[in-house]
Amino acid sequence: MTSPLGVLSALACATLTAISVTTVSYAAPVTSRAADSPAPCVSGEQEGRSESSVDNGEIRFTEATKYDAIRKHAHQVWQAGPLSKVKISADTVTTVNDLEWRDYKKKDGHGGYYHRRGGVAETDYIYLNKHYLEPPGALSKIGVQQSVAVHELGHALGLCHKGDRLFSLMWKAVARPPVTGPTGVDKANYKRIWG
Repeated sequence: MTSPLGVLSALACATLTAISVTTVSYAAPVTSRAADSPAPCVSGEQEGRSESSVDNGEIRFTEATKYDAIRKHAHQVWQAGPLSKVKISADTVTTVNDLEWRDYKKKDGHGGYYHRRGGVAETDYIYLNKHYLEPPGALSKIGVQQSVAVHELGHALGLCHKGDRLFSLMWKAVARPPVTGPTGVDKANYKRIWG
């Protein structure tokens, strides 16, 4: 995904959440896929365990973000009911940190992004952009902030972007109204990856 200026940042390999807010119809998709069936990735992306921050069935995290409330919301909705296969817990002195939540401030066209490093014992990152998440930023409403955080944690769980003809949290752009938790499609893709 490119920024509004068409320029990718130095983290071009990272998955990004666009600043653009879009209105998407929630009508049935063109395909015959059921609303609670897994959906394919957008072209060029992959989905699965190898794309995640999960290590031995868990994500151990640290946080250095001012957006603690939306981070907690993201953890909560990805741990509800059948989405509890992967445990998301705070890092301790005796565990390996898998994921770190961080803030940054840059006018780059992205509300946040997930950066997967992928090496053994390397920490992956979710970055939240204060430039857009803080008032008067385009993403400063609580529901939109939650959508950004839940979307990025979806990437840390191995989910890819989905086409906008499906009702999914994993669209590249934030929907209006914002989707603040996994939809049937997202839950089905989670189940396909994690059981």
